[in-house]
Amino acid sequence: MKSNQGILDYFHILEKNSSSAASYLFIGRDFTLLDDILKVISCENDSYFCSSCWDCKMIEAHNHPDLFCVEPQGLNTRIDKIREAIHFLYLKSFRLKKKIVILKDGNSLSPAAANAFLKTLEEPPGNSFIAICVSKLEGILPTIISRCRKIFLPFNAGENALCNFDIVAEFLKGGRIVFKDRVKFSSFLWTLIMFLHNDLLFKTTGRGSSIFAEDKQGLFFNFYDAERIHNALNDVLKIYSVYKSININLALNLIRLKLN
Repeated sequence: MKSNQGILDYFHILEKNSSSAASYLFIGRDFTLLDDILKVISCENDSYFCSSCWDCKMIEAHNHPDLFCVEPQGLNTRIDKIREAIHFLYLKSFRLKKKIVILKDGNSLSPAAANAFLKTLEEPPGNSFIAICVSKLEGILPTIISRCRKIFLPFNAGENALCNFDIVAEFLKGGRIVFKDRVKFSSFLWTLIMFLHNDLLFKTTGRGSSIFAEDKQGLFFNFYDAERIHNALNDVLKIYSVYKSININLALNLIRLKLN
């Protein structure tokens, strides 16, 4: 998929320019692309990755000595596993330039585990790559969201059906839209987040996502630079995190102000 390649291009550019962040929040439901991202930042045998060297194979198997995976036990990810991950990040690398921690199902973090992770996310070791995988932003501490770069993984066909791109396009053109319930408002915000993220990828890598029609992709590309799109994306994320309680009309007006 074009969107997959765009995300890989993004990490390749960051790695090439030594400008990658230490902490990333991956939002989606299919995280298979994450293995390729880890290979992009780790493999030394190819411009992207080779999938055949020892490092690539061990990353695919989630058995690399410089990779630590945290999975929930039962319904929650416990604080002792987070402490193990933090300790791992401060160990010397075995082979790779980075120590990698994957936190699977970040939505399962207990409050104590989430708070234990905050200090490390704020001041991670210099050779860290932390990937927190979540299916939604609801329930994630705002302080965790603010300390990570957000990567929205591509929608699958079923998820695309939940998005109304026409409403987002109408809103971005200045049209007046009204929501009578918060479910549809939430869907609008999520689609707008994906729209902005797609624009950000396009500005950074020159690649857009195949989930958007060509006439809608051009709405922002000619008028917004990457920094402005990034700032708008963060603002909409903040509104999305409180969509259940915020005044909908006020939220729409705030978004318009940020985008104008």
